[in-house]
Amino acid sequence: MALGFYALVTFMDKAYSFFERSEGFRLPDIWASVFRDDSATLVMFAAITLVLLTATEFSWRTARQNVIDGLSKSQWFWGKTLLLPIVGLAFVAAHVLIPGVLALIRTDMGAAASSLVPLSVFQATGGLVLAFLSVGALAFFLSLAIRKTGAALAVWFLWLGAIEFGMLPPLVQRFLPAFSDWLEYLPWTNSFPLLAFQNYDAPTFERMVAAAEAAGRSAPAVDLGSHVIMATLWTVLFIGSSFIWFRRRDL
Repeated sequence: MALGFYALVTFMDKAYSFFERSEGFRLPDIWASVFRDDSATLVMFAAITLVLLTATEFSWRTARQNVIDGLSKSQWFWGKTLLLPIVGLAFVAAHVLIPGVLALIRTDMGAAASSLVPLSVFQATGGLVLAFLSVGALAFFLSLAIRKTGAALAVWFLWLGAIEFGMLPPLVQRFLPAFSDWLEYLPWTNSFPLLAFQNYDAPTFERMVAAAEAAGRSAPAVDLGSHVIMATLWTVLFIGSSFIWFRRRDL
């Protein structure tokens, strides 16, 4: 239901441009708008879905019943861990394919001067998946640690908002200023460069630089490789912590 709702919202968001034959609603021009700020909304939708599919296993006692029926705790855990890439890929597919197919219908193939789906689209899609895996792994850990859907979601949102963007930065800057640069590598903050299409697409980056220079500003330099590494480390850390926590607790 969550995936269907997100797909419907995505379709409705792009349908107006599709039916009105809006300028720029064609391939490859549409990709910059596909990978924009609402990519963060996708990550949040998918993570909420992951919590709903995981924490309810404990409130409904299905996790315990599966172990009673013959699964080991490790088998149950790794089977449930598969939800992380499956949910992420399902939401990313809806996010990318729905506008992509609509734009393809409006594209004049003979007039296309470049690749309809450039390499940057695949790179941005990979970045989107990795961003979800790192943030979704945190949601997965909280689901197994707290085992209550509402409480797990509340703590997850509390971390993403009030702690990571609210309380933690001023505390670190005041008491541990030497570590201020590391704030950009916190799970949610670290995902933003992975969601930015200009970090993968040279023409989009050049337009951003030109706009910044016209406004008298300089475009920030982004070390995308370090954010990819940190997202991978966060994913491994949260999944490993989830496994250790789950093995030590009774069902």
